[in-house]
Amino acid sequence: MNELSLQTREYGPLPRRRFIKQFVLGTAFSTLFGEEWFATVLADCEPTTSTGGMLRVKLSDFPALQTDNGSVRLALNPFTDTGPSGFFYPVLVNRASGNQFFALSTRCTHMSCVVPTFGGACPCHGSVFDIDGSVLGGPAVSPLTRYRITFDGADLLCIEIPNLRYVLTSSAVESTIGPRLRLQFQTRLRVTYEVRFRPSLADAGIVTSFSTTEGGLASASVLTGNGGAATIYVDRTADTGIYSVVVQVSEA
Repeated sequence: MNELSLQTREYGPLPRRRFIKQFVLGTAFSTLFGEEWFATVLADCEPTTSTGGMLRVKLSDFPALQTDNGSVRLALNPFTDTGPSGFFYPVLVNRASGNQFFALSTRCTHMSCVVPTFGGACPCHGSVFDIDGSVLGGPAVSPLTRYRITFDGADLLCIEIPNLRYVLTSSAVESTIGPRLRLQFQTRLRVTYEVRFRPSLADAGIVTSFSTTEGGLASASVLTGNGGAATIYVDRTADTGIYSVVVQVSEA
């Protein structure tokens, strides 16, 4: 249901130490109506800043965004009405007339509560915002922060979220239980990460278990960020392939 940002690594034959190709700018995993949804950000979604990460939204996955005045919120970490329980506020995506879209921060500019989808009032003090984020009714006096967005004219929205991008580095290791790939990246507080493996670019990717220690059992499927650097290990069961660290995002 949504999207995000990071870099993946491609590894070559096992004898090589490392082969990296940064052709993937971001990946995303989410749940929509109880069904798993996964997408990969390729060259069609490129951030304009070094810290911006791309949220890739397919309109076909969201019935609300297929009609004018439709609106959805995408959560990268838990939140309450009074604010996020993690690093990011939810992202608000609104559709206006004429295939015009707006991506906005849900951080109310009055007292930083989380605003609802278009048409609703802020749960804390009742501020109301228009479809483009401008103020319709106070006590807020400033518009919602707007994110850079592009639309391919058919189905794909690319939304650039500040501070979402992170670099993923990898290196081969010979552990006591066999060859492994060490993946290291910076996490954001309470953002949940998965590892996906694709034998080739044409594959959709499958969830891959990992270990948080070099010699431990690869039995973990998710990692919740604490705001610090993370190091995880995946078993190398094929000579070639592509690993991606992806973020779970949900409609809220």
